[in-house]
Amino acid sequence: MVFLKRNYVLLLSFFLIGIIIFGIIFYRDPERTIPKEEGFIVSPADGKVISIDKIHSDAVQYTTKNGKKIFLPELEGMLEGNCTMISIFMNILDVHVNRSPISGQVTDIIYISGKHSPAFGSVLSENERNIIVIQGEEKVITIQIAGTVARRIECYVTQGQNLFIGDKIGRIKLGSQVVV
Repeated sequence: MVFLKRNYVLLLSFFLIGIIIFGIIFYRDPERTIPKEEGFIVSPADGKVISIDKIHSDAVQYTTKNGKKIFLPELEGMLEGNCTMISIFMNILDVHVNRSPISGQVTDIIYISGKHSPAFGSVLSENERNIIVIQGEEKVITIQIAGTVARRIECYVTQGQNLFIGDKIGRIKLGSQVVV
């Protein structure tokens, strides 16, 4: 009987230590070296670039994930001329803090509530997302998209706020996708 109690205590201890280690890894926020020279755009998120799409403001705006188009109708009227859309997938082990890709002023924040479907396939256009528009020398739009596990988007900025390149703009808890 004592042997069983000891095993349960040991098992519970390992489980709690695992949760603590996961929390430390997940909530980490390492310092970043941001270039001080003009003309740079930094990645808003850690992760893997899954698509780079050339789009025009007259076309229907979408991003691509696993070869499928994910339509983002809320971008209509926000883009000007030829644009590049870069999609970054964040897995559960990536740093989840999102940063401003440029220096500038937050001109718009649009939150779209939605589902929390898996972070693949065309259902992402129905998922919760947050759009942050930053106007600097160029206009950059950052879209945080939630997934099944990543059910919470935190926005750290407000409309009218001035940002420096690399400033924290938000977090997607447990990873998903960021489009810039």
